Parts: sequence; C-alpha cells; structure tokens
Amino acid sequence: MEAKHLMYLATILEKGSISAAAENLAIAQPTLTRAMATLEMQAGAQLFTRSRYGVSATPIGEILAREGKAIIRTLEIARDQLSRYQFGLNKELRVAAGPLIGLAVISDIIERVIEESPNTAVTIRSARPTVALDELMDDQHDVVIAPAPHDRPINGILRQQIAEDVIGVYCSRNHPLAQKEKLSISDFESADWLSLGLASPFERQVLQLLQSGGIKRVRTKVVFKNDAAMLIKLLSRGRHLSVLPRLPLSAIGPDYGLVELKVDLGAVVHRNLYLWAREEVVDHPAYKVFIDVVARVFAELHSGKRLSA
Repeated sequence: MEAKHLMYLATILEKGSISAAAENLAIAQPTLTRAMATLEMQAGAQLFTRSRYGVSATPIGEILAREGKAIIRTLEIARDQLSRYQFGLNKELRVAAGPLIGLAVISDIIERVIEESPNTAVTIRSARPTVALDELMDDQHDVVIAPAPHDRPINGILRQQIAEDVIGVYCSRNHPLAQKEKLSISDFESADWLSLGLASPFERQVLQLLQSGGIKRVRTKVVFKNDAAMLIKLLSRGRHLSVLPRLPLSAIGPDYGLVELKVDLGAVVHRNLYLWAREEVVDHPAYKVFIDVVARVFAELHSGKRLSA
C-alpha cells in the first residue's frame, strides 16, 4: 500500500469527484483511476461510491482517507518547516486562541514576540476552546490561549492561569437599554440577542448567568460560529445584546462603542483564561519569549491600559 494512494483517496473524497481530484493533484484522470483500483484491490473492498451528487466514502474508505489526510498534513508541516528554514526562520511556534481573544490581543502579542525573537515563525489558528485543545492533543499546536472547558487534566499538556475573567451583558452605547437607568427582566426577554455558539461550554455559562437573574427566555437572533469579528460589528450597530467575557471586551469595546450593562443578575460567572502548552515545548526559546509577552500583555489589560494593536 503506497502513501500517495492514501493521499489520492483523501483528495478524491475532499473534492467530491475523481476529475476534480485529478485536476487538484495535477495528474491524469486515468492514472488516478488506476491508483484507486490498486488500492481497492489491496483493501479488498470498495472505497467509495459514485452518484450524481459526487462520491461518498464507504466505512473502510473513510478510515483509509483519514490516514491519507494525516500524511498530507505531515507533508505540509515539513514543507512549512523547510520554507521557514530557507528564510532563516529557525524557531517555530504554533499558536491557537479563541476568536474573541484573537481579536483582542493576539496581534499585539505576536507583534511583540516577533520583535523580541526575530527568527521566530508563528502560525496562528482561531478556534473554539474545545476544538483548539483537541488539536493541541493531536500535536497541531504548541500552545493555546483559552478558557477551560472542563477541569479534567490533559495528559502531556500543561495548564497555567494567565488571567481572571468574568462574563457580562454587552451592547452598543446607542442601544435603548444602554440609556435606561433601571433595567427589568422584561427588558432582557424582549431584546434580540447575538451568540458566539450554541451547545458549547460558554453558552452554558451564558444561561447560568441569565437564569440567575431570573431571565428565562432569550431571543437569540443570530449565532456566529467561531467568528467574533462579525458578532462585534453587528453588536456595535445598536440593535442587539450579547453575553461576552469582560477582559477581551475591555480591549475591543472602546473601538466599537460597546458598553457593559450595569445590572445585578445575582451571580458572578467566571471565565478565567489559561495558557495550555505541550510539555515538550516549554523549554523552547520561542515559547519562553511567548509566555513572557503574554504575561505582560494581560497585565496591561488588567491595569486598564489600551493595547497598541
């Protein structure tokens, strides 16, 4: 069984047809068809089925395609490493962060890391905390900045708290409720809301906060999956409310005219931030620079200082 045949299979299933995969791989379609016939003979089973809607993987095809994707990812990493080495960037750090943290502080963090460690190459990925941590365990990242979706220890992963945070209710300063002195439960239940994602640990914290204040019904109009920038922009237009973490909003809010509604909901729900890192990278020079910069940036946020980025 050849590795390139597994890669071919993964590409066929990703592109939806043999012709599209052949074009993407820059090989002749008959060559690709013969390669799949060889792989099916070795597997002893059909790897995918065809229909007018494209190709669909069989169970064994899905298993083999997963291995093909892993090979493709490994080759991409190797190419990236070679490219960075050729350009003199001999220290790499792969970073992931949640969308709000990314919008609030990542550009400032990376700018300082590059300034203090010029030969460091940084790869950034925006992902929900649960996804980012899964990818961290799968060795797709070296370090993640994210809240803790659970309290269970993760084998081979170190966790360090970098900031205390809580969640609150935010809106534009032009929203009618921002002008109102005394807010009631009906004000919140009749408002339109934006969400960063349903069926997530953060959404459960949102419900905990609102229900503690007696708010039983929330009219969520739009859900943004892993995109804080679109949520923040729509929120700034003054027609919606959203429950968001206070610390990143202290960096983002002033630029978009966002304010936190001063209302006692009967509970304080914490959303503390952590730095998660693979054990094998903690002695890496680039990581040491990174963690020092992160500590300084979040200290500035806590002190109320506006960041440069």
